[in-house]
Amino acid sequence: MILVFGGTTEGKKAATLLEGLAMPFVYSTKTNISFDITKIARYRYGALDEKELESYLLENNIQTIINASHPFAEILHKTIAKVAEKLKIPVIRFGRELLSKTIHPLVKYVNSYDAAFALLKEKQTLLALTGVQSIRRLHPWWQENTTYFRILNRPESLAIAKESNFPEKQLILGLPSANLEKEIELIKMLHIDVILTKETGNSGFLSTKIEAALQTNAKIIIINQPKIPSYFTLVFNEIDLQRILTDTYTPTLLTNTSQLWD
Repeated sequence: MILVFGGTTEGKKAATLLEGLAMPFVYSTKTNISFDITKIARYRYGALDEKELESYLLENNIQTIINASHPFAEILHKTIAKVAEKLKIPVIRFGRELLSKTIHPLVKYVNSYDAAFALLKEKQTLLALTGVQSIRRLHPWWQENTTYFRILNRPESLAIAKESNFPEKQLILGLPSANLEKEIELIKMLHIDVILTKETGNSGFLSTKIEAALQTNAKIIIINQPKIPSYFTLVFNEIDLQRILTDTYTPTLLTNTSQLWD
């Protein structure tokens, strides 16, 4: 049995691949999302601590983990690594290939939110593209300075923003975009001085965000992607993912597990 930690573009790709290979799997996300359950695929949601994850892996006979979760889900990565290594369960990290660093006076790379704070100046208008969870982390800044957050238009995200008492009129609901003109228009309309984002690679349209900043003379601060645990086997595409899976799984296992969801 395979456990996929998803909720990302890579997670969807992994699920599609496993369906095509008829490899039974469980798709796991932190929050409840829409997911099609089939004879091959089951679904679960909710955060797991180390004890809960260990129990889940043993009870469901998980033999391989595909970690396709968000690159900045650091707690999850550490939890998976610790438990999987203890149980000797292989972990395939389906990650995002990083872009080359952009060298420009307006582009700054940092390793943490604290380092990003140090680069901000009072009275600057900030556009935060770091996700709804960062609203709490940036609370000291947006209480005193005009800040806009782009978050997903879903009940869970809106609830987090509301719990933090973030001004609803300063929320931008929607997904990252590859449309450069649209991004430039947003920056100009809101009179943005600084953009804060994460090193997400092309899956998060980072190159578009950087180009939009440069064309509007806005500073962009990029939080570097954290390193993944050394226990993980890293792949960046479905071809390599399939190769590892087919090398790991035997024909007998595939035949026997094909009826698990009946």
